[in-house]
Amino acid sequence: MAITSTVSNAAIDAITWQDEEIGTSEVNGQMGQADFFALLTTQLAMQDPSNPTTNEDMISQMTQFTMSEGISNLGDKFDAFSASMTSNQALEASSLVGRNVLVNSSLSYSDGTGISGQVAIPSTAQTVNMRVMDESGNLIKSEALGDKSAGMMDFEWDGTDDDGNPLPAGQYTVEFTGLVSGQSESLTVLTYGNVSSVTLGVNGTGLELNLQGLGSITLTDVLAVGD
Repeated sequence: MAITSTVSNAAIDAITWQDEEIGTSEVNGQMGQADFFALLTTQLAMQDPSNPTTNEDMISQMTQFTMSEGISNLGDKFDAFSASMTSNQALEASSLVGRNVLVNSSLSYSDGTGISGQVAIPSTAQTVNMRVMDESGNLIKSEALGDKSAGMMDFEWDGTDDDGNPLPAGQYTVEFTGLVSGQSESLTVLTYGNVSSVTLGVNGTGLELNLQGLGSITLTDVLAVGD
C-alpha cells in the first residue's frame, strides 16, 4: 500500500529524507503506519510558523491514511475468507465422489445397470411416454406410463431394450412426452450422474465435479444428491 502525501511547505520540500533519520519501516517500497506518523511528526516540526498546517489538513491526511489502511486490511481479510471458502467447497465436493447427483439433463451414462432420475410435470399430463435413445439417436426402448399428476415423478430404466436384452455401457438420452391441456409437450428430464472425481479450480475456473462418462459440472448444477 503506497501512501502519497503532498506537502506545500517549502522547507519540507527542500529536505532529503533518509530512512535512518526518521526511523521508517519501509518494506517492498510501501509505507506503513510507522512511516506515516514519522512523516507527519517531521512535517509538524518543520512547518512554517507563519503558515502552519491547519487542523483540517491534518485530519484530511490522517483520514486518507486510515481509509487506505482499512481498504488494504479488508482486502487481506477477503483473500483469507476466499481461501477458506475454497477449502470448504473442496471438502464438500470430495465427499460426493462415488455418489450420484441429480442434474438438469436428459443425457446420462449407463454402466449397464440403467438410468434413474426425475421428470417435472407442470400439470396433469395424459398418456405420458418414455423413450430411450443410444449415442447414435436410435430408439432402443419405449414405454407408455399412462396419466400422471403434476409434480416430480421418479423414473428408472433397467438398461435393457424393448426385447429385454441388456445394453452395453455408454451414453443414453431419455425423453418424456405427454399431453398437457390437450397439447403434446416434452417434459423436463433430470437424471442422476455418478461423481468419479473432483477438479479444483485452476486457471480461473471454479471447482468442478467430473461425472462418469458425461464430463464436468459445477457444484451449483447439482439439484440433489442420491446414494
